[in-house]
Amino acid sequence: MSSPSIVRGIRSRIQNQLLPGVPIRWQKQLSFGLQAYGLRAFQSASGNARMVVANAHTGLRKAERMFQNTAFTDRLGDVFDQLALVKPSSYVNVDHSDMHGLTALVGAVQTRKGRALPCMVETTYAHHIPAHADAAPHWKKLRAAMQAARRQQSFTEHTVTGLQSLADRLGFWPRLVFDRGFGNKSIVTHLVAANATFYIRLKAGRYVECDGEATEVKALTERDATVQLYGLTLRVIRSPKSRRAKEPWYILTNDFKSSRHKIVQIYYHRFEIEETFRDIKHIFEYKRTRLTKPTNLKLILWLVSLGIALLYLVTKPTKQTVQHGHPKKYTSWLRQAYEQLQQDSGQMIWGGV
Repeated sequence: MSSPSIVRGIRSRIQNQLLPGVPIRWQKQLSFGLQAYGLRAFQSASGNARMVVANAHTGLRKAERMFQNTAFTDRLGDVFDQLALVKPSSYVNVDHSDMHGLTALVGAVQTRKGRALPCMVETTYAHHIPAHADAAPHWKKLRAAMQAARRQQSFTEHTVTGLQSLADRLGFWPRLVFDRGFGNKSIVTHLVAANATFYIRLKAGRYVECDGEATEVKALTERDATVQLYGLTLRVIRSPKSRRAKEPWYILTNDFKSSRHKIVQIYYHRFEIEETFRDIKHIFEYKRTRLTKPTNLKLILWLVSLGIALLYLVTKPTKQTVQHGHPKKYTSWLRQAYEQLQQDSGQMIWGGV
């Protein structure tokens, strides 16, 4: 696909799907934000703003107003929903990503094409921030802010609230897929009470109750076992070993209908979110961020998430491609689409900014 067709497709999606769902007073902010941060490698909050507005001072003022508009930031989830990418049958991978003292709780829809599409962004201060006496002032400030935030809401409470907010926003619970670290009592019992289907990887040494006895999941004799955990009846699936996965996965779920093979396949595609994180940090260069406010990180991640979704919808990828026949030379659809878009850097993606 040529770059101009990507430009036209993105412009059409923005005008016909995104802007109609945004109050008129915020439509220019959305257009500016997408152009400055959603489809462009990150240099700095001010640097990106100057790249898309002829008058540097005007660009900086636009960026300042947008970053201060927390109501606009909180509305971006609803903007994303205008693209209709999340359905009740969707599998949404959930994980945390740390960025220099801040952390993002991200949910991303499985595509089964190598990269997941972020559809949920909640941010807070990172769980671990340097505490030693000679830490840089930047880290001391972040740690003090983190401690104040934790007195209001724990890290787990932030996760539960974020998941519930996703369901409230959508009006339904998609099927949720988690890595290790999400299998604590608060999260599991909340999801069961909400009738949300989940798949959570457990550590091999995690204890569950089986046949009335406390048993490590790695010692379960059945590859598909019914267990008790937190007073709940759940299921643990053990994946088969292979050359690529020498250690099996132990997947905790309340899905008693799907086959063991299907559940293993569902979990296999959880890794799409890790690849998406990698692309956000390296293709879009968000590893450069040195933000100090969770709301600012939330805004930027929502804008780049919208950019990724637009690229996906416009290019309609089918699979990853291999270059030169080498199995390690995979090029993701996201990198291909991004590079094709940049080839036409002389054109405005859309007007009105």
